[in-house]
Amino acid sequence: MKRILEAQMPLSVAASLEKFAGNIRVARLRRRLTAEEVARSLGVHRTTYGRLEAGDPAVSIGLYASAVYVLGLGLPLGDLVDPRSDEEGQLLDLIRLPKRARGDRPIRVRRPQIGALPKRSSEPVLKIGVLGAMSGPAAAWGLASKYCAEATAEMYNDAGGVEIGSERYRIEIVSFDDGMHPGRAAEGARFLTETQGVRYIIGPNVEQTIAAAAPVAERNRAMLFPYSFTRSLYRPPHENTVLCQVANYQAAPRIYQYLKEREGVQTFSIVAPSTPEGLQQRTELMRITKEIGLRMISGSGFYRPGADDIERALIPALATMPDVLALPNLAPSDSVRLIARAREMGFSGPITTEAAQDAEILVKSIGSRADGLVMLGGASPINSRNARMQDFMARYVRLAGQWNDEAGTKVHTLELILATLQMAGGSSPNDIRSFKAAIPNFSIENPMSNRHSLLTYWGDRDLRHKRQIGIPLVVNTISGGELKNLFVEEPSEFLR
Repeated sequence: MKRILEAQMPLSVAASLEKFAGNIRVARLRRRLTAEEVARSLGVHRTTYGRLEAGDPAVSIGLYASAVYVLGLGLPLGDLVDPRSDEEGQLLDLIRLPKRARGDRPIRVRRPQIGALPKRSSEPVLKIGVLGAMSGPAAAWGLASKYCAEATAEMYNDAGGVEIGSERYRIEIVSFDDGMHPGRAAEGARFLTETQGVRYIIGPNVEQTIAAAAPVAERNRAMLFPYSFTRSLYRPPHENTVLCQVANYQAAPRIYQYLKEREGVQTFSIVAPSTPEGLQQRTELMRITKEIGLRMISGSGFYRPGADDIERALIPALATMPDVLALPNLAPSDSVRLIARAREMGFSGPITTEAAQDAEILVKSIGSRADGLVMLGGASPINSRNARMQDFMARYVRLAGQWNDEAGTKVHTLELILATLQMAGGSSPNDIRSFKAAIPNFSIENPMSNRHSLLTYWGDRDLRHKRQIGIPLVVNTISGGELKNLFVEEPSEFLR
């Protein structure tokens, strides 16, 4: 079959395929992944993957696309033959248009019926979208975004709404569950922007869903406020995405320097999900720990989020016990199983993740085995929560059933969106241009903390323009079954 395909394939096409396959190999090597590891992530044999990297035309196009995807390089086929970029096809459409209008076919005009337009409400509505994974292994991430937005909206609505320009708006939250599937994320972005008329969307949660939703948002002049750490999603020419939490490449240097100085750690192993986000965070972590001076014992532990056998990924990581076990991009539904199994295998050191986890569920599920988990905390430190934060937490518990410290990392998102809209003025609820113009000079006092803390937009260093909400870096640990704070740093300390 390969020889037949090669015989029929133009030389220039074959050369292009070989170059594409070679680029995939370079991407794998840059991430320090073996061919066996990537083949396992793709669910194929090592020899099949070898044919892929050789540019074999008999390898399915789906496998090539999947390889690009698992290496964190996006979705290569979605826009490849976009009709909007097909200049020849557009020209042919123009040629096929009738040369003149036919006089025997009257133009039908739909006229508005008297009384069809609704009366203008005395209380205009500002719709805010929430797009994220509200089902599946990462459901806790999307649900935390949803409940945070609803709790904040409730606080404003109970106080009479939010005043923007000369209008006072009631806030309505419109949510869409993307299930962490790119196709659903694009569908959700279309629903929110085209059907609901939303211009400001909180989410999505991970790289692959943001990459699918962002083109829709840009086309429909809407803003996304996602939680993926991938820099390229926010860098120019992208202007409509704003990173809404502290990224792993910003938190990890502080966390591992702290563990090195305070705990004397020298070695580590990594176990990561075989997703674009997980592989990207693994690569970042390897670079950061090398700069700090830590030695990696194992980086070959991979798993599929939510799979039945994720604990097997711990075997290479703990074959020789490291000082630290790193679990980047750890989904809440996987944390209990991986942490519990690591302790059962005899690992007693710190377990790190640059994401927040539900400490209450962890302690209830696995007890003292949760001790030693080091994680990102809510952006309002435990001992600095003011009355407004306490009110927010009470409302969140009423909506969600219980408090989740993951919510603490998302509490500021809608607050900053609304405050930026107020600064931008009257046209901003429907015109994101004025919102974006307000970003460079925006700054408010942290409304959720009793310590002096300014919330503003950052990103000049990491994203090449201000497209990150600058919130405090809060690092917590579980000790004695309780959530305790290790340290807090302001954006001016870790983002400069």
